[in-house]
Amino acid sequence: MRQINLRSWGRRGVQALILGVSLGALTACDDLLEVELPHLLTDAAIEGSGTAELQVMSAVALFECGYTAFGLMALGGEDTMESIAGVYGGGHVYDHTPDTGSCDGSSTSDSWFDQIMGARAMISTDPALLVSTATGQGRGVYDRIANDWDLGTLEPRLQGIGAIYMAMSIAHLGEFLCENAFDGSDMMTPTQTMGLASQWIDRGIAHTGSDFALPNSAAPSAANAAKAIRARIRWAQRDFAGAASDASAVLAADPDFVHWITREAGATRRNKIWHNATEVGFSAMQGRVDWWDPSIRLANPSYPQSSTYAGAWPNPIPFTGYLFLGIGTEGQTLNSLTWGSDLGPVVYAAEDRDGSGDPVLISGFAGTHDTRITHHQQPIQGPTPEDVPDRYSGLDDDIPYMSWQELQLIIAKNELEQGNLANVITRINAVRDGSSLQNITGAYATSLDTAEELRFVLHEERKREFFAEGGRYWSTKIQNADISWFPRAQGATPFQGYSYAGGVRQLFAGSEYQANPYFIAAGGLDARASGCVNEWPGGGAQAPKIIGLN
Repeated sequence: MRQINLRSWGRRGVQALILGVSLGALTACDDLLEVELPHLLTDAAIEGSGTAELQVMSAVALFECGYTAFGLMALGGEDTMESIAGVYGGGHVYDHTPDTGSCDGSSTSDSWFDQIMGARAMISTDPALLVSTATGQGRGVYDRIANDWDLGTLEPRLQGIGAIYMAMSIAHLGEFLCENAFDGSDMMTPTQTMGLASQWIDRGIAHTGSDFALPNSAAPSAANAAKAIRARIRWAQRDFAGAASDASAVLAADPDFVHWITREAGATRRNKIWHNATEVGFSAMQGRVDWWDPSIRLANPSYPQSSTYAGAWPNPIPFTGYLFLGIGTEGQTLNSLTWGSDLGPVVYAAEDRDGSGDPVLISGFAGTHDTRITHHQQPIQGPTPEDVPDRYSGLDDDIPYMSWQELQLIIAKNELEQGNLANVITRINAVRDGSSLQNITGAYATSLDTAEELRFVLHEERKREFFAEGGRYWSTKIQNADISWFPRAQGATPFQGYSYAGGVRQLFAGSEYQANPYFIAAGGLDARASGCVNEWPGGGAQAPKIIGLN
């Protein structure tokens, strides 16, 4: 594995995670309703306590495989990539359903659901620890350690790792799916799912009382990792004060904290974002969305209880595009994003093309590249060379799961909610310092004197900072659905004309609506996305339902 030092952008090697089992031999379950435990390992392998560590590490690896596949698919949902090649035509079209199937079966595979749900099922199927209507038999490795096995001093560490990755799995499902179910349970909304993730991360923190190192974290402290993950969960729950408290505690203990999704060469362990989007090249990076047909440019439906952002989406679509991004001399990053509000100079076309078609700084431009968004042109599986990301450079480049940058931006969000506007800028500048980027300063900083203006700045900063990092900007879009564009099953990609599927959050697997009695009682397939409702004051985090698909 190669890990990017997110403060200096250098390279360093760390000891690889050794699983003792080939994940290529593991298969995900075809129908989670038909079994008590997905047979990711043989029955014999999971019966004895001697395989407890193998089982925990296999669950970790399965989660990581699903997470990197999700990160590949998320490049569409984040407005980063446009599908070009016919063999990957459905890859970056705002999918509304998660792909299912085995772990990294091909270069075009972005199947992630079975891996994330499968990792969850390997760890626990105990209804008492999930949801009372679940039908699991409590045969996950965490359940067996808690109830059946005596592992001595090894027990707290394995239970801690299991609980942490259980929380990560459930939180991922809560962030990106409209509804969930576990082992045939009743339907759960994203709010309920995130509440369950919160219970599991608290359990994981309890197990780290005697701290230990996680197998794949650059930081030695599982306790810090668990608190960082809880900060992420609390942010998604809109408990911004609690999230900031956790984030501050982690940064105080480890200012360079990063928790990694580890990658190695070879299928099932490779960095799918680099392999598919860069090495092979099936899609092309997008600039600002200024080509969406005005005749179908529908009004923003995200906040029906507010007219603040009513009316048709403008042109270009706000907060989209990753080509030619610059930063001005006083730290400006915005580029015609704010429905007529003037937040200072437009800073967008910082780059031109050289003779080879690769980006170069425009002559006379006073600012700089935004070096977080690195890309180059190369031949891909299409008619002409296209821009592809070079955020990663190899199959074994690890992917940040939770970083000190995200912790700083979580704190910035809480400062914004508290009305401490100067502190928001301070936190954004702390993140930019890590990449040697121009701070927000001078007259531009002075001009940012309203919470709305700084909300736009913070949103754009998350867009750029989380470039190709496993859907962190997609999650940001969901949490800010009033200012974030989703095509909602309207329109098509500009080159090949692939129809947009319209995903905001994704829908649960269709078989659940046809086989799970709770889902059938709710209306079967007609109930899809019914979990995406405005449950919180002000709405937005659950909404919107997907127009034309439910």
